[in-house]
Amino acid sequence: MNDRLLWERMKKHGLVQGAMPPVAEQPDSSPWYIRVLQGFAGWLAALLLLGFLGFGVAGLFDNGPVLLFMGLLLNGCAFVYYRKNQNNDFFDQLVLAFSLTGQFLVAFGLYETFEFRNRDWLLLLAGYQFILVFIMRQYLHRFLSTWFGVIALFWGYEGLVYSGVGSALVAACLVWIWLDRVDREPDGIFYEPIGYALALALLQLNVHSHLWLLDLFWYRREGEGLLLELAGPLRTVLQVGVLSYFIWRLCQEQGVKFKQPAGRLAFLGLLVMLLLSFPILGLSSAMLLLLLGYARQKPVLMVMGGLALLGFVGWYYHNLQTTLLVKSMILMVTGLSMLLGWWLLRRYLRVLPATDVNNNDIQPTNGVYKSARLAALLTLVLGLLGVNHAIIDKQHLITDGRSVLLELAPADPRSIMQGDYMRLRFAIAADIRRAVSSTNTPNMTGLVWVQLDEHGVGRYQGLTPPEETIEEVVGMQFRVRNNRVQFATNAFFFQEGDAKKFDQARYGAFRVAEDGTLLLTAMYDKDHQLIGENRLD
Repeated sequence: MNDRLLWERMKKHGLVQGAMPPVAEQPDSSPWYIRVLQGFAGWLAALLLLGFLGFGVAGLFDNGPVLLFMGLLLNGCAFVYYRKNQNNDFFDQLVLAFSLTGQFLVAFGLYETFEFRNRDWLLLLAGYQFILVFIMRQYLHRFLSTWFGVIALFWGYEGLVYSGVGSALVAACLVWIWLDRVDREPDGIFYEPIGYALALALLQLNVHSHLWLLDLFWYRREGEGLLLELAGPLRTVLQVGVLSYFIWRLCQEQGVKFKQPAGRLAFLGLLVMLLLSFPILGLSSAMLLLLLGYARQKPVLMVMGGLALLGFVGWYYHNLQTTLLVKSMILMVTGLSMLLGWWLLRRYLRVLPATDVNNNDIQPTNGVYKSARLAALLTLVLGLLGVNHAIIDKQHLITDGRSVLLELAPADPRSIMQGDYMRLRFAIAADIRRAVSSTNTPNMTGLVWVQLDEHGVGRYQGLTPPEETIEEVVGMQFRVRNNRVQFATNAFFFQEGDAKKFDQARYGAFRVAEDGTLLLTAMYDKDHQLIGENRLD
């Protein structure tokens, strides 16, 4: 659709009047791929020059004042170049690379010159970055300087990070910039890169808050206090508060009042978001970016918000501090809440069907659409029922199953620890292999019967059930695949950083159902003492 056709359609619907205004001619510009090649060439040239200069001044990296002088000199040259407003992609990227090098030299120079024993030097570095934001007339430079400045500011004060105060302040500035500054001329070109940098910093601070909170509180238990104890809820309340302010501003822009259905739906959505943000950390920030991008039609923000939403939900799903049953229920409630919100929006905010170019009414195929929605909803419900049924069965097995310990067999030390799980072999597998070797069956499934001793350790009895029912004899399901004996799993998952603790494991603990179904739940040491539980059960 060209500009004239669009104008005629808008005029037909009474949106505009009069003749079409003249279209401003776009300045000639090089194709995008030429600009990309020129920018890449600028970075390559800068890296080669910096590498050459680095060999010459390598001995000066212990001299703080010299590093400061060199960094300020490079940034000053970049300032002079950008003040001339040159429009050359090669030199723009070349100067940007030199300016970034200058910023790193300033950071090292501050640290070496003043020999700070704490993190106060990061505050000076953040102030320097914010100065560069205001004086450098280059889009990417302003974006990077804002991002560096925010991270340097909050790295120096970890309490602002894990408590959520820092991310809430960044979120508030983000909302203010995108709602009140970006769309205003001529401020938009100045504030837009700052807005994108704040969006990236907001996500990064949420990730950092996870790491700081886990490291400071759950593991090291250092500096316990009221702020640290309430860090998780406080962070959620602050970020949902910023999201609430954003929703309120949008309702004012659109003339939506609380008494209207749309206003009540917005309030209900905020309430659901508040409840879901307590277990799923970072969810409110991801939704803020997603809604900001949609409200201002910024695809980059929408993509960032969508990816962050998937990332934070995925992080919660793989979080080893919560059982799978609880996580599945929360995720199911989240999905049902979204479906309910979609249904309410469709019910109370109906939109009249559009018309085509010839103003002919479009006859929607309501029957087809209704059947498709019904099929999608039925598939979703069946999928949720199936998944949660399996989860509930395993939870019942953990609660009601018989506890059996199986002795671990030596494994190759090079493969016993891989990431956050431990590869397992059980001593009883050798007895099973000997018993099935005469059958020449590479693949089979059956029950092995074990005798429990006073510690609950299972000892091999045979592959046939005992003639009489004995309480201390339990049948456990096993599989033989390609002549390898497998039980419920050949791996035990644990929290990263706990590998040394599980080096002492000598027994694997199973929960066994009456039909022989089993689930690995924990590890025990040689004295039959619990080491840790499998958090992915």
